[in-house]
Amino acid sequence: MKLRNLNKSYLTASFYTLIFSTTVYCGLQFLSLNSYLKRVFILLGGDIANGGIIQSFIFFSFMWAYLEIRKDRKEIKNEFKYLCLELLPTRDKHVLLPLDIPHIESKLAKLAKSQSRDKGSILVRLLSTALLKFKSTQSMSETIDVISIQSEISRELHESEHSNIRYLLWLIPSIGFIGTVIGISQALSIAAQGDMEAITSMLGVAFDTTLVSLVLSAIVTGLFHRLQEETDKLHAHIKEYVISNFVNRLEIKKDDLKSAG
Repeated sequence: MKLRNLNKSYLTASFYTLIFSTTVYCGLQFLSLNSYLKRVFILLGGDIANGGIIQSFIFFSFMWAYLEIRKDRKEIKNEFKYLCLELLPTRDKHVLLPLDIPHIESKLAKLAKSQSRDKGSILVRLLSTALLKFKSTQSMSETIDVISIQSEISRELHESEHSNIRYLLWLIPSIGFIGTVIGISQALSIAAQGDMEAITSMLGVAFDTTLVSLVLSAIVTGLFHRLQEETDKLHAHIKEYVISNFVNRLEIKKDDLKSAG
């Protein structure tokens, strides 16, 4: 499922990059532009024959990272929706008894069945683990421990899924610096010919790629930090939900423990 989503983001980013590159190329070639607009189109990579292709690679990496971030933020919003399904009682002074556990397990089983095609909800997995631990040990302290451990595991797995985004965040400025090196190298190679117009053009490519990559990198890095903030909030809210509405509400009696087992 993750690989399929990755390929979808890759293909979508390729499509948008093709549109972007075609637009700036055609704009530079066929539109009557003043010197300012012409410079903007060159900056965006409209002069593909003289290094503009580098901006296309930069834009592709940016779009791929943006689509991955948007997809992950959508998944986080969907995860928050599970907190509103009333899997556990949330009303004040509502006491949860061990005899209520089978009813909760039935709700979780229905949700797990509907999620069989993907990883399933983080909340469903955490709550299922907590219920299983409580039924096997009948110890609230051990149940709290396993909730903390499972919550940390879920957080680490969630963070590991951001590895592709982190790579793209590194790749965007790297492509810009590669373009800078290529532009300066080409400018130096023709310096002996004394063609100042060609030298200026190559230096323009060198600095344009750096500027574009740094601007796009700053935008997508800000979006990624927002994603990380939302991820941290999600796991904190899920853990708080389970502890507040399961651990703190569960009233344990010896007869109830025998019935729950």
